[in-house]
Amino acid sequence: MSPRLNTARPAARSRFFDDDSPDPETRRILAELSQRHTVIYPSPDNFSQSKHGGLYANMQTAFSLSANDDLVCFLQDDTQLVRPLAPSDIEQLAHFFAASTKPCFVQPAFMRGCNRKKDQPLTRYDAQRRVYYVDRLKSSAGAFYSDICLFRVHDLQAAGWEFITREAGNEQQARAKLGQMAYWRDPFAAWLPNVPAFRGKTQTLALRVAQQRRRSGFYPIQYLTAEQNRAFVQRDPTILPYAEDCLQVLEGDVPKPWIYYPLQGSAPLKWLNSAESKIRKWLGR
Repeated sequence: MSPRLNTARPAARSRFFDDDSPDPETRRILAELSQRHTVIYPSPDNFSQSKHGGLYANMQTAFSLSANDDLVCFLQDDTQLVRPLAPSDIEQLAHFFAASTKPCFVQPAFMRGCNRKKDQPLTRYDAQRRVYYVDRLKSSAGAFYSDICLFRVHDLQAAGWEFITREAGNEQQARAKLGQMAYWRDPFAAWLPNVPAFRGKTQTLALRVAQQRRRSGFYPIQYLTAEQNRAFVQRDPTILPYAEDCLQVLEGDVPKPWIYYPLQGSAPLKWLNSAESKIRKWLGR
């Protein structure tokens, strides 16, 4: 999770929010970071929040600790910065928020090609604001809110915003309090493709089988060169920023369209995963 965008002060103080991972390597890195930066550790009450652990509690804490005039960007461990951010990018974002008549979230990540067929007919470009809107107004998430998001703190404070449990819950809240989410014309982050998945820090048999079949793993994305970045930001806006069209993984073969959840497209394994999850819940495991 990246608490803020700040190109003016490269040595700015950083805060790291621990969401209680038991992974030994994660614990070691947090201990090392705590020697140089502030690490905010969770309280026990933060982790009664479903499969996402303390995600939303940490997002709310980061939001509450941010200054009124901050521009804040939330990313997650399965996302990556993929191109350089110039001062002009920050200026354009600041101008967008200053000119907005209603507070809203901005989606800073490349679009997912696996959603192209259903989303492309719903996507429209606002040339004056330099953003896309995806009118998936009947979806449970992704029209007004995304966990991967960018916003101006003052706007959300004025709207009485507070991050609550589950993405769908925040979508409903955003529909009531905010304007439609804007998809940034020149995104700078991307979801990593074909990643393993955990729910409640565990994996079902269906997830393990799906990951083995798809060869899920760590497929980092190649950072855009200065020339590639220039070509990207100067492209015609009718060329939608789908990740597979603009980006490449550093190594390995990831089939296109990229998927982001091992069970995607497999109805039998989804059913098996759901059944095992319900049994685990019933057994209290």
